[in-house]
Amino acid sequence: MSEPASLYARFTLSHEQYEAFMSSVPARPSGFADWQSWFDRRQMSGGSHVPPEILSDLEAASVAEVIKAWREDAWTGMPPVEYDELRRTLRIAMLQASENYHEMLRLLTPLRGAARFNDPGADDFVVILDFLWEEEQQIEAYLRFGDGASRFEEDCAPEHLEEARGYLGEALSYLQSRAG
Repeated sequence: MSEPASLYARFTLSHEQYEAFMSSVPARPSGFADWQSWFDRRQMSGGSHVPPEILSDLEAASVAEVIKAWREDAWTGMPPVEYDELRRTLRIAMLQASENYHEMLRLLTPLRGAARFNDPGADDFVVILDFLWEEEQQIEAYLRFGDGASRFEEDCAPEHLEEARGYLGEALSYLQSRAG
């Protein structure tokens, strides 16, 4: 992959859960034991070993601080971050997340922390895919959330892929309308 992939996340959170997640300290990369198995399934230049230095903690006091930094970064193609209190849904779109798996790990880590807060029976997920650049839209990462944890899965559920493509399409239209 040589062009940046896009990221879409959807979490089911009550107002209280949303506030707790946003004010929580970001999850630590070293808190997840499945990074290497995810890397092993990817084709990377320089090998697929997870270097210890990328498992260091994020330099942020809260998840809200991380998301604020993402929103202020024009490169990522944000701001589509929406919390709908009536639907109890937090959705995040990042049109140009990264083409680098090390950077993807750093993007996924704070989002994986949502597993501590989301509704136990929710069908929540994060997907990173080649939305802007590839017709096939290869899946680079797909995480499912449940039972207070997140886990990588190889095959993205069709309904999740459809939802992600739809929301990323809306995000792209929004940014294009603002560009004039």
